[in-house]
Amino acid sequence: MIFKPMVRITVPILSLLLAFSILAFQHIDHVEQSNEKQIQNGVNVVELFTSQGCSSCPPADALLAQIKDDENVIALSYHVDYWNYLGWKDPYSDKAYSAYQRSYAKELNSGVYTPQMVVNGSKEFVGSRESTLKSSINKKSMVTALNAPVIVKGSKSIDFTYSMDGAKKYDKAYALLLIDDETTAVAKGENARKKLRNTNVVIQRVELDKKASNGKQSFKVDVNNKTNYKVAIIAQDKDLAVVAAGISTLE
Repeated sequence: MIFKPMVRITVPILSLLLAFSILAFQHIDHVEQSNEKQIQNGVNVVELFTSQGCSSCPPADALLAQIKDDENVIALSYHVDYWNYLGWKDPYSDKAYSAYQRSYAKELNSGVYTPQMVVNGSKEFVGSRESTLKSSINKKSMVTALNAPVIVKGSKSIDFTYSMDGAKKYDKAYALLLIDDETTAVAKGENARKKLRNTNVVIQRVELDKKASNGKQSFKVDVNNKTNYKVAIIAQDKDLAVVAAGISTLE
């Protein structure tokens, strides 16, 4: 008599455990499918080479701002330093970005100028040409979308984990720290007395370990809690063509 109730109770418990197990496996399977779907979705990477010291650049900056939040687009703004001598030192400019643009000029047989847009590392044009941009970012031109990096913000650093799963063969991969949206009052130079809006501004760029398919990395920065930061990952082949990319936003 003592064991009969226990037998009757045991059967439902086993049934419940089995049901929970099935649900658990269904949930895990759903997560895996979501990850695979994210990797399979493509993106177009639009890189703008610009400068606050260039009077021709604001229209291109505005055009980049229009597409920066579009689905399947990763927009990046690199500020070059070679116009700083005109009277205004662009606070976001870096000689490394000028050198990066010169590398594109060599690969794409183009000049070094601003504003210049490069789509997926393989097509370049004047950055203010909206019709050319729209025709250049389409489903046929998309590259592999990486899983978005996971970001943790500290007081003196922005840490993130990343995965290169799904990326085709690449030569180099980079992590980029971006500022989402900033307005600068320009005091001198060609844009004197203007307030310039810049979006998805690259403020740091570090090369990732090619041997690791995933990893952890940090950007050392005095974090401004009023600033929205983003982290982008870009993988390129030896000819600088983008083969995969991903992006996350930290608000």
